[in-house]
Amino acid sequence: MISLFLLVFMFFLVSCDFVITFGQQETTTTTNTNLPTLVNGTITFEDDEYSHLGVFSSPTYSLTDIDEYNDVLLATQEHIRHTNIEVYTSLTEERYTFPWSDNSSTYQVASSTGSGFVFMEDDIYYYAITNYHVIDPDEYTATYNIMAYGDSIYYEAELVAGDKNLDLAVLRFEKLGRDEVEIMDIYTRLYYKFNPGEMVLAVGNPLELVNNVTFGEFISMEEIENVDYRVIYHNAAIHEGSSGGALVDVDGHLIGVNTWGVDATESYSFSIPNYIVYLFLINYGVIES
Repeated sequence: MISLFLLVFMFFLVSCDFVITFGQQETTTTTNTNLPTLVNGTITFEDDEYSHLGVFSSPTYSLTDIDEYNDVLLATQEHIRHTNIEVYTSLTEERYTFPWSDNSSTYQVASSTGSGFVFMEDDIYYYAITNYHVIDPDEYTATYNIMAYGDSIYYEAELVAGDKNLDLAVLRFEKLGRDEVEIMDIYTRLYYKFNPGEMVLAVGNPLELVNNVTFGEFISMEEIENVDYRVIYHNAAIHEGSSGGALVDVDGHLIGVNTWGVDATESYSFSIPNYIVYLFLINYGVIES
């Protein structure tokens, strides 16, 4: 029934970005032994491998005290807000003032806004994941700016890696003494199945709402048009501006990257699964196996 419903609405799939065109909380974690090894410097993952993955069990679902459970939810909500960033992409080109003139000026031709989340740091930089379509230069000159948690203005960022086919990118930006930014755990839920009905939280900046968190549940893994891998189907609401934001489990561990919504309804959202994100980061040398 789900597959049939999805086919009806498939052509309404849209990316959850916004384009204008001009003229740590502590969580219980487990050591993941499911991580694959590299073969000739890369890793791969086929859709049929998903059915062989193990089942992840969170101790949070064993809590019997409602107040303890609510405390976990509130801590997770606050933690993922601290990992979230706003991404602003400006696309420009040089235009000659007159056809016969040697003088040119820079014109902004488009801009886009989206979301992302910090997943790594070093002594100088924070590193954040977002969608490629949020930062796509589209043959223009692109500049990237971000606002991290606690920022009041945009700061410059630079592109580290991007893959249009996977719709994933990594930006980095200087830490500049920030003390409110937290790091998303991208490893704990890697290469475990997602449990139908388990709670998920989506964080992002939809419709100019900064660091917004919505709640829903994981429904299934589905195939959608123009995507080469199965994606996460869930019902945590996402809107324009949510693209690149994190989808996490009840404890704040990364499950996926929110990327697509359905125009006809707010109830159907789709995310890139975390193992595709990991494959991208490894194969582009952003992280080590």
